[in-house]
Amino acid sequence: MIDKIIQPYTQPFLKRISKFLIKFISPNQMTFIGFLFGLIMCLFILLDMYVFAIFALFCNRFCDGLDGVMARILAPTPLGGYLDIVLDFLIYAGFVLAFGLTDYSNLPFACFLLFLYIGTSSTFLAHAAILQNHNHKKDDTDLDNQINKNIYYASGLVEGLETIMFMLFCLLFPKFFVLISIVFSILCLATILGRIYISYKNFN
Repeated sequence: MIDKIIQPYTQPFLKRISKFLIKFISPNQMTFIGFLFGLIMCLFILLDMYVFAIFALFCNRFCDGLDGVMARILAPTPLGGYLDIVLDFLIYAGFVLAFGLTDYSNLPFACFLLFLYIGTSSTFLAHAAILQNHNHKKDDTDLDNQINKNIYYASGLVEGLETIMFMLFCLLFPKFFVLISIVFSILCLATILGRIYISYKNFN
């Protein structure tokens, strides 16, 4: 929900860094570096080392911001877009799973949130795939069009930034994972229902 508001402000900063880094590593390599930081974050959660997990989270998200900008400087590729989405979803799921395994009282709530993650990701990807197949044309004010993304992003209450905020709150207040996950689950459910409603109107 907030992603499209902040992206015009973050893109110039990321672009300056990307122009330097692209001399040494490829966008896909940056994607895998970010994925490695995400796995390290999940490991730190399992070890109850939450301060280190927060650092790994920021590194993961920073790499995730850089890889897309680096790709757009060269030219976005289908493989790059594919890896970016798949590896992000794996880290999101791994984060919730790690909290479920650290305390078995968290496990039912972690399982329910993973169920909703399937809903948010499937409504997101199905919407994008169908629009692509129907040659959806974006107008000049569409942010995805302006920054040349590989996939059309379906809006919702829960997008990238909201998910990062959820993860950060869990790492800052791990004892309150159940409460935080309940609130986030409600937002995920609202996102699923909203996307289904919008897709029904668009595709019916």
